[in-house]
Amino acid sequence: MVLIPMLLMPLRFAWADSDGIERQLKSEYANKVLTLRHFYSGDHLRFRADGALLGDAEVGPWTVDAQIAVKEVRLRGEGLIINGRRIYTVFDSQFKPQDELMTLEHNHDKASKDAKKILRSLSVEIEIELPSEKPDQKDISSAIHGVFLTESESMLDVVPNYWRAYFTKQEGKPESTPKSEEPVYRANPGAGISVPHPTYLPDPEYSEEARELKYHGTVLISLVVDASGSPIDLQIERPTGLGLDEKAVAAVTTWKFEPAQKDGKPVSVAISVELQFNIY
Repeated sequence: MVLIPMLLMPLRFAWADSDGIERQLKSEYANKVLTLRHFYSGDHLRFRADGALLGDAEVGPWTVDAQIAVKEVRLRGEGLIINGRRIYTVFDSQFKPQDELMTLEHNHDKASKDAKKILRSLSVEIEIELPSEKPDQKDISSAIHGVFLTESESMLDVVPNYWRAYFTKQEGKPESTPKSEEPVYRANPGAGISVPHPTYLPDPEYSEEARELKYHGTVLISLVVDASGSPIDLQIERPTGLGLDEKAVAAVTTWKFEPAQKDGKPVSVAISVELQFNIY
């Protein structure tokens, strides 16, 4: 089952009594996948009507903390309550996002059963304040859209910059190349452009989510090794999910290289690196 991040459709109904509102909300959102505007972790999140978080919550990877499979929507006093399941995202062979629980649906070995039990337990409650006990259409639409992405917005608007290349391709948008003050070359020893030599390559850490599920995968990252030997402009080209992509980026950011040379001078060179995550 391919998981496509769902964005909110405009609310298209006339509001009547609270029971009618609640029925329509359930019709609109129950069993849908919604994407948080900010990737807050935690099993209970509270927001003001303008979408601001109430209290504290850490921000996590979008593949772990961005998406919610909605189970229930209800009004309670001056608040809107959304209950659902956190979606842990992985990627298929075409690097399309998938709900990991759905990928295990037909697997019945012990490891899969244990993983499914964990994934089904990822409950979360979203509480959104409303301006009154009798909100109108504008009030509720505004409050929901303050917390979740709308259909007119792109994941590019909310993910870290190192996801730019991936979502640009997934969403069919024109590619943009960052401007650089210095030319960026491709390593080509035959043309006199050497390959940057790594001098410091610490391994990435495993994400807690991937470790708990005994999940493994490979991340491909493109980057530029600049003339000082530092990695810059990291981009996830082939993700694996469950927070491992962020761990890969965090590790590569710390790597050091002896820079490439051209005509005896250090130059910036574009390369790609592959990081494998395995649990032994």
